[in-house]
Amino acid sequence: MSKQFERSISVWQGMALYTGAVVGSGILILPGMTAGVAGNNALLSWLGMVVLSIPLAFTFAILAREFPSAGGVSTFVEKAFGRYMGALIGWFYFMAAAAGQFIVPLTGGIYVAYAYHLPSWAAFVTASALLMGAVTSNYFGLRTSGKVQVAVSGLVIFILLSVIILAIPHIGAVHLTPKEPLRHLSSIGAGAMMIFWSFFGWEAITSLAPEFKNPERDIVRSTIGALVIVGVLYLGIAGAVVGTHAYSSGVTTLGKAMNSASLAQVMSQFVGSSGGKFTAILALLICLGTTNAFVASISRLAYSLSHERLAPSWLDSIDEHRATPQRAVLLVGALAGAGLALTGVLHLGMNQLVYIPNSLGIATYVMGTAAGVKLLTSWTGKAASGIACVLCISAYPFVGAAIWIPVTVGAACALYVSLRGQHERRSLH
Repeated sequence: MSKQFERSISVWQGMALYTGAVVGSGILILPGMTAGVAGNNALLSWLGMVVLSIPLAFTFAILAREFPSAGGVSTFVEKAFGRYMGALIGWFYFMAAAAGQFIVPLTGGIYVAYAYHLPSWAAFVTASALLMGAVTSNYFGLRTSGKVQVAVSGLVIFILLSVIILAIPHIGAVHLTPKEPLRHLSSIGAGAMMIFWSFFGWEAITSLAPEFKNPERDIVRSTIGALVIVGVLYLGIAGAVVGTHAYSSGVTTLGKAMNSASLAQVMSQFVGSSGGKFTAILALLICLGTTNAFVASISRLAYSLSHERLAPSWLDSIDEHRATPQRAVLLVGALAGAGLALTGVLHLGMNQLVYIPNSLGIATYVMGTAAGVKLLTSWTGKAASGIACVLCISAYPFVGAAIWIPVTVGAACALYVSLRGQHERRSLH
């Protein structure tokens, strides 16, 4: 008998869960980085992503309402295009999230190094400590609870609101005026692709659909509420950073650090150095909680893919005493550690790193919305998913050279699944 989920999520709870899934640690670094690339026009990048979020969020909300399943986007893609396309979604999400597990700790490290005037290597030491802590706790089965994750999201929203409120009296209209946007379309698009990471999570409600009290009515209502909250917060924080010019347009080490810790810069500017340091400590806690949660979730995804014979069988192992996929946890830690080391050795900037998860995330959304076009029967569902799919495809050229990342991951997935299928067929004869 299949497990029946308890129907306990109300509209307001769904709105809170949805907002928490979208508003994450990415917003700590992206406002300043986007402004460093697009200047005053960065507001147009943020506005464009908010507009894209509307059909995207409604597509997943309607899919969740019509096909409630804890499997989420991969289930929709599998229904529409078959088992192996569903597997591809799993690979894309795993690699995007694994990349995030060295970007998120590094965010916390950069905030601390910037606020406390530490050398750049201190950011990597701090990030390594955060990553090791998350991997160790997950290896031994010590996972954060849902309440802790809600608290993490609450801290993020607290920082955003504090920065917005403090910045309002100091915002200059001249900084908010777009400058020849048609001539700078490439920088606006590049900025939008950077901030795509902070809009991940619109698919999160699909996994919760079976637990809504009244999914027919409440899923769409929760989506509307979350869209309003996220839109206001993100446009507000972008306006605060751009409007107070709390960013650098240069490419110096100090300028890059300032852009990656722009919220601490705003707090320092209007509250003093203690405000910046306090923001840095909160950012560190947020990044620790986020890393710990994602190491737990994607290690289980790796185990699940392996158990379904869609990833190497070495990962199909769980420590019975701790109920933890320890090999998968170690794999996530190794990939994130390697990414952190390469970032330091090659002197890669955060503005380059975010394209790794973004390129894979957009590919996931293209496939998810395409599944919506095929599966949904209502004209509103087809329209929303069609518009979202076209917009995601149109945005893809701005990923630039990073487009090779999903192509490579997709080829590796197809090659592995094909070779394993051939091996299994030969073993039957």
